[in-house]
Amino acid sequence: MTIRISALAAACALAHPLLVQAGDDPTLGTTVVTATRQPQSLSDALAEVDVIDRAEIDKAGGNTSLVQLLSARPGIQVTTNGGAGSNSSVFIRGTTSGHVLVLIDGMRVGSATSGSPTLEMIPLALIDRVEILRGPASALYGSDAIGGVIQIFTRKGEEGLHPTFSIGAGTEDARSLSAGLSGGVDRLRYSLTAGHDRTDGINAKPLSTRGRDGDDDGFRNDYFSGAVSLGFRERDEVGLNVFHSDGRNWYDAGRAFDSYLDKRTDSAGVHMRNQLTQDWASTVRVGYSADTSRTRSTATSVSDFNTYQSQFTWQNDVALAGGSLLAAYEFLEQNVATATAYAKTNRIVNSVLLGWGGEFGKHHVQVNARRDQNSQYGGKTTGSAAYGYQFAPEWRVHGSIGTAFKAPSFNDLYYPLDCDPVYGCFGGNPDLKPEEALNREVGISWERKDFSFRATYFNNRVKNLIDWSTGIASNVATAELEGVELGMTASVYGYRLRASLDFLDAKDKDSGDDLGRRARESGSFGIERDIGDWTLGAEVVGQGRRYDKVPNVASGRMGGYALLNAYAQYALARDWRIDVRANNVLDKDYELAKGYGTPGINAFVALRYAPR
Repeated sequence: MTIRISALAAACALAHPLLVQAGDDPTLGTTVVTATRQPQSLSDALAEVDVIDRAEIDKAGGNTSLVQLLSARPGIQVTTNGGAGSNSSVFIRGTTSGHVLVLIDGMRVGSATSGSPTLEMIPLALIDRVEILRGPASALYGSDAIGGVIQIFTRKGEEGLHPTFSIGAGTEDARSLSAGLSGGVDRLRYSLTAGHDRTDGINAKPLSTRGRDGDDDGFRNDYFSGAVSLGFRERDEVGLNVFHSDGRNWYDAGRAFDSYLDKRTDSAGVHMRNQLTQDWASTVRVGYSADTSRTRSTATSVSDFNTYQSQFTWQNDVALAGGSLLAAYEFLEQNVATATAYAKTNRIVNSVLLGWGGEFGKHHVQVNARRDQNSQYGGKTTGSAAYGYQFAPEWRVHGSIGTAFKAPSFNDLYYPLDCDPVYGCFGGNPDLKPEEALNREVGISWERKDFSFRATYFNNRVKNLIDWSTGIASNVATAELEGVELGMTASVYGYRLRASLDFLDAKDKDSGDDLGRRARESGSFGIERDIGDWTLGAEVVGQGRRYDKVPNVASGRMGGYALLNAYAQYALARDWRIDVRANNVLDKDYELAKGYGTPGINAFVALRYAPR
């Protein structure tokens, strides 16, 4: 009997299971932490996990956002209400944008009023790595993780001194500037990155001629992140990390005033890891995050919606019973401050969770359970179980079942009731229940040195969905989400290939209509090659036809599309590089949300300095 203990050993040697700088480890290969909250090899994960690394981010260029990068990954579809910086939604396996939990360096971020994350406010310059977990994960992370988890790791320091610099410009008068300094000596590590992005943008509503709607709607963003850690004794450590992004997005509101929305995302955390025994590591983390927005639709109209989250985690990782035991306690306090008077503006969640995973010869097992006690509606218990069998050296089958939930947002619960004699009443409902999901999936994977292939079937039933169609929030909707995900990577004759193909049937159970803005088919294909000092690549990203919303009507239908993007990197010298990227090379006219514009052909050129 062979038992895999290396993942636990790695967990005990790292700073924090939710903060570790995951990457390539000599014993684990590509290492991920989001699937189990403990480090493990990507090839060993029983859940569907995808990784976007720093090399891919560099090739994205200054005319590509995190939301656009996500759109090329398996199981993900996106929408945007205009160009750069506009409000965006990410659908994982057909779930809503509010069914995706977003973490930055282990900290929960997003709005507790709208119930959705603001991924458009996370600049690529601050990101070292993104891990995407597809499938329900409330048994690990609690509320919101019905569709999956997107965990973002900011840049961290390494041994030595590493300054970086980038300056670039592109179409739509886009320009960017960023600089960073990172390094380390002995067991001290530090990193600081800051920058500024700006673009004149595109016309968010090209068919509207009201007010200032005929102009372009730009975006600007100032940002920084920093991290410092210090090791002491043999394997203990303390550390601090901060993240800040402050942007303004102009939008079309049919007004004479040039309407805009100020958005800011902040997070900060302190962690301490102690190796209590050879087999037991304890990590404590205290943190804070804020999601603030101020809408100015006219010169005199101002609307604020702000979320503040205080968080505490105590996680223990123990070698036990031939595997790795996870035991943790979490505390979350959410406070909201709005321009509208809510009946309640605070809630507290206390959570305990247990998990265990191990490998015994050809058998892989992972089980998790979690209890969340919410001051608004009481308790919620979720669980998951996964099993994998390595029936041949290159082949493995796996299956899992799990439950998940999403707590109602403050808007859902407490938005003040407002009644109009013509349009009826509109408002929240304090008696709402959490949305609930039950997901089942099976998959098969094949992996060789230069090739990998994965195929997964999933069926996710989401009930008690919160519906606003009557004007009053209520738990009346049910969604049936079923699909197949296919993914492949390969290296052939010097070419690096990546492809994905998704088939999705996302239905409103009552009407039988397709859920809004979800295509039945979507996919991507990328090819890349190094030729001397050049790296050349191209990718195609596409979706089938969709309807803008339920009910499905002909006027709300959006056609399918395929976009061609291309990029090149040229090494001027050992430490200097030029990056060029062109998106939508064929200037395809397409829609992601009915009535909102999308960028035509656009290009960006950047000069980068990064000593090796």
